[in-house]
Amino acid sequence: MNTTVAVLAPTPNPRHLRLAAAVFVGTALLLVTAIYVACAWNLVVYPWDWSPDEGLYLDFARRLLDAPGSLCNDRGVPVPAMYGPLYPALLAPVIRLAHPLAAARVLALLCTLLGALAVATLIRRRAGWVWAAAGAALYLSIFDIASYFMLARMDSPLIALWLWSAVVLLPHELRADADQLSRRRIAGGTALLLAAALVKPTAVVHGLPLALGWFWVDRRSAWRLMAALAVSGLAIFALLQAATGGGFVQTMLAWRLHGREPGLLSKILADFSLRSWPVLLLALVSALAAGLAKARPHREPACLMLVGGLLILPMAGKAGALWNYLLPLYAALVVAAACWAARAVAARNWQPVVPATIAALSLALATTQTFPLPTTFDEAAARTLYGFVQDFHRKIGGPFLASSPDLVYFLVGEQTEIEGTSFSHLVDSGAPGALDVLTRLEQARYTLVVETWPLPAQRQWQAALHRNYRPLGACRLGSYFTGYDSRLYARRGLPVDFTPPVGVRCLAVPDGH
Repeated sequence: MNTTVAVLAPTPNPRHLRLAAAVFVGTALLLVTAIYVACAWNLVVYPWDWSPDEGLYLDFARRLLDAPGSLCNDRGVPVPAMYGPLYPALLAPVIRLAHPLAAARVLALLCTLLGALAVATLIRRRAGWVWAAAGAALYLSIFDIASYFMLARMDSPLIALWLWSAVVLLPHELRADADQLSRRRIAGGTALLLAAALVKPTAVVHGLPLALGWFWVDRRSAWRLMAALAVSGLAIFALLQAATGGGFVQTMLAWRLHGREPGLLSKILADFSLRSWPVLLLALVSALAAGLAKARPHREPACLMLVGGLLILPMAGKAGALWNYLLPLYAALVVAAACWAARAVAARNWQPVVPATIAALSLALATTQTFPLPTTFDEAAARTLYGFVQDFHRKIGGPFLASSPDLVYFLVGEQTEIEGTSFSHLVDSGAPGALDVLTRLEQARYTLVVETWPLPAQRQWQAALHRNYRPLGACRLGSYFTGYDSRLYARRGLPVDFTPPVGVRCLAVPDGH
């Protein structure tokens, strides 16, 4: 008599599955963070700028200490601090150090990690620590975007402050009577949102939905929060107006000079999509899955963050804008994608598999993408150009005119007179400061001109440059986006030549021709 024994496959223990997923996700987060910090540290120790405008923010911090009145003016020259006073104030304590650019990047790294922690905190409240760790890993893993946080710019403090304001202010659910704001939350959220606005005024746009969303949840909380924001904001505004003699408003209004550039918004959206497509795809799939599971994705509080990220789009079409305007949207997409995915699989035994998959994707991205870092050729070209600039200033003196890179001004101790990407708008508007620059160029008062973004195309500008200055040469400098050429011109009659070393991406112009 034959006996058949049926062997059943063991049923996976959900507890063991959750433990395995937690270990894997935690390990992936540690590895992604370690890779990011290692790459970022290579930029911290790089002695030159990695974006043509990094020197501008160092200059703002030094001027805050030495010449605060120059930061707000209605002439546009020297270039005013149109982004708010808080970032220069954060840099001011380190600006006297031997390596202020490195210190500024350490600050950027700290703000980036604080932003990742805020992303994790936002997700944890909705889905638990495993999902939170997976989301934080994803936030850091797309180097085409996350590397931008490491520039010595205001972006990383802005994102960190905005994310933490969301931690404090987001309701538990987007439905009536789901939550209430305590006095502590109102005070903390108000302070964080206003601090973000003092870093960059566009934070007002990003933060507005965080406040207005409360009218959907609890009107009493909404009115109290709006009152706190209005009263505190007006008080800070009045103090800044008084401290600058009324110049704060004039400085902020300089943005009106930037007209709309046809096709720019489409280009920004395309650039952002190419960089962030893994997060965009994950958010789309997660939202659809949550909808199919009848998990009400529209009630996810992170939707308010998405609205805040999208509200900047009308401004992104103005000349001078880049895809970095959408950095808050990137952070919001990461939070929303993780929370939607958690809603979609909340009641399933294989739920831990999804955050583990997100963590695996993050680890794959971090180990296969290239973190944009300077090469030895970039370092050599920067060392050659900036070494020549500093030696020229020691031997002959200034003043200099540089349409970028702004580090030229900082290294020789001069105020940044013009900012290349916005100066043409001052010229077109007839700003008196721009006309003063033209007068000094026509009278050959500058000893050296460094031209990256071309000086205004009007005939008198080009005639003054070529009549009074002879070309010395040029260097191709590196940046996070691409290489760019910086051309050197010396005032005619000065006994100086540019002789770059062999093998460096610099060229000399023989006899100034």
